[in-house]
Amino acid sequence: MGLRIGQVAKLSGLSVRTIDYYTSCKLLQVERSSSNYRLYSDDVLETLKKISILKQQRLTIAEIRKELFLEKKTEIGNRMSDDTNCRMRLQRKISRLNQVLESASEEERNLVYKELEDRISGIMARLKNR
Repeated sequence: MGLRIGQVAKLSGLSVRTIDYYTSCKLLQVERSSSNYRLYSDDVLETLKKISILKQQRLTIAEIRKELFLEKKTEIGNRMSDDTNCRMRLQRKISRLNQVLESASEEERNLVYKELEDRISGIMARLKNR
């Protein structure tokens, strides 16, 4: 659930006008509700703190926008790196399990393959939802 602009203003100590200005400058992301209210994500307060710090360092709006973009890009890169590491660990586990399966009977292999398939499907679904 998002925060309406008045709630953001109250929680941040900033005016509605300032938040509206930051939104128009693309420093804050906003969505619209079915009633056409502006809804801000829960992390908007953290973003406003970052904007305040960057303003104190006398950065321009364009420079602040760039900093926020680079930070978000880095976060996405870190998540992708985590996903890649997870996939590599899974591939190593699969390789080890395949070695074990080679020495098992056909019936045992079929049971293990079925369980692996179920587990991998669950893991892939969780990775897609990240």
